[in-house]
Amino acid sequence: MSAENVEIVRCAIEAYDHEGLEGALRHYDPEIEWTSTGDYIEAATYRGHDGLRRYLGTMEEEFEDLRIEPVELIDAGERVISCVRFTGRGKASGAPVEMTLISVGSLRDGLIYRVRNYPDMTEALEAAGLRE
Repeated sequence: MSAENVEIVRCAIEAYDHEGLEGALRHYDPEIEWTSTGDYIEAATYRGHDGLRRYLGTMEEEFEDLRIEPVELIDAGERVISCVRFTGRGKASGAPVEMTLISVGSLRDGLIYRVRNYPDMTEALEAAGLRE
């Protein structure tokens, strides 16, 4: 099941990149719970598809040509550690932007139901029960 979970996360990332958030939502449980660290977007827990729209919509409001690509996806059983790169341009400044987001996603029944962001890979690995 864990290799399948990695593939589900990869598909969610690719769907977001190619189809936008609405296309990616099919990979997320309707009761998704996403907790951010506050590194890029206000630290909070966003719940449900509407919460996910608010969370990711904040980035879409700030950046043009927003792209996302997986840098690394790590199988952690029922969880997947992901390191993804967001690139784009600031809407107000036009300046290029590149951000790396590290998170641990929990899956069940083929859907991502919980995501927690972490400031670095070491903390994400520890949270998933792995060590670097």
